Amino acid sequence: MNILKINDVDHRLLTTSFPIIIANISIPLLGMTDTAVLGQLGDLDVLAGISLGAVIIGAIYWFFGFLRMGLTGLVSQARGQRNPYEVTSLLIRGIAIALAGGLGLILLQGILFNTIFFALSAEKAPEDLSRIYMSIRLISAPAAISLLVMTGWLFGMGRTKEALYLLLLINLANILLDLIFVNLLHLGIHGVAYATIMSETMGVFLGVFLCKDYLFGNGFIDKKRIFSKSKWQQFLFLNINIVIRSILLQAVFLSYLFFGTLFGSVTLAANHILFQMTHFSAYALDGIAFSSEIFVGESIGKRNYSYYQKVIKSCFKLGLIFAIILSTFFVISGSGLINLMTSLDEVRIFCYNYLIWIIIMPILAVSSFLLDGIFLGAARGTEIRVAMIQSFVVFCFSAIIFISLFDNQGLWVSISIFYLARAITLKRYLPKINSLF
Repeated sequence: MNILKINDVDHRLLTTSFPIIIANISIPLLGMTDTAVLGQLGDLDVLAGISLGAVIIGAIYWFFGFLRMGLTGLVSQARGQRNPYEVTSLLIRGIAIALAGGLGLILLQGILFNTIFFALSAEKAPEDLSRIYMSIRLISAPAAISLLVMTGWLFGMGRTKEALYLLLLINLANILLDLIFVNLLHLGIHGVAYATIMSETMGVFLGVFLCKDYLFGNGFIDKKRIFSKSKWQQFLFLNINIVIRSILLQAVFLSYLFFGTLFGSVTLAANHILFQMTHFSAYALDGIAFSSEIFVGESIGKRNYSYYQKVIKSCFKLGLIFAIILSTFFVISGSGLINLMTSLDEVRIFCYNYLIWIIIMPILAVSSFLLDGIFLGAARGTEIRVAMIQSFVVFCFSAIIFISLFDNQGLWVSISIFYLARAITLKRYLPKINSLF
């Protein structure tokens, strides 16, 4: 098979994926913009503080990522079954959980922060600054989590361009407000936090507008269906598995932060910059994975096995192409991105020594992202959970061995092994999806 030859399924997948990829890569730009604006101030404590705060708040919010991931597959299946009542019910259930979760975070933030920083043992100055940043960011927690619901629902509906507009609004507003609050008003770490909560709030208003036909009086709101015990059980069972998966995944990502605090502020700041770059790759590759969710869910809803097989082949072909493009991009632009995000020479030099990991990571990780998307589209939460537990165990053993031998370099070796383990374990369970047809 000629990898560069594009068939009809490839074209449809690519057409759907492109706006998702653009939308996705705008998400880590929130963190990258905050880091770049503050990183140019030349204050190591401030850069370390935003590094701590951004990673922690990202992990907290991504704990609720099950709402995005679970909804896309379920909504695409309901759409494939031509069931508008369930499509509407899924949106309302998701928003209800998002609002409750966001309010819970606001109320419990003191306990949450104290627990996290007790475990991290960070230096006092970065910790104090990160607490300020996170306390401001959590003001918009209900909005931030609701945005996960709305984007997941829009993806499941195949309305990828509208999801793109939503995320672009948030990120363009954040960039503009960052520059105003930090460079013009000199608000420092307070400014980047204010910029983010304002942009997230603006995003919610647009999200409600995009979903208004299903939220307000479309004739498909069925209260019995919304509050159906069996539907809630199905929704929560899938999402419990995704939550476990997400917790373990975030535990791996937080290792960047944990070991950075152990190795000092320079390592902490550098790992955060490198982490933002890997996040950029991950979100780009997830664009293909999200598309696979949509089409796998749709093919299962229609019970079309032959189309499902074509989607799988196209998914991996396009994923490999994009992985190679990303690696090439970092070969050409990696050093420039590092320079953009910090003016501190010691942090820059540290990052240069790790740039090889940023270059090879897309190719190492692409299969794990694509398989994750396939299983999410099939709503196979059990296999996702089991594979993640197995991969996490592999990561822990790798970290014990390699970090003791190579310090921070060993951390990057361990994370690379983790991505390979995810791909291998998920691939073992792929035949189980066949039973759904």
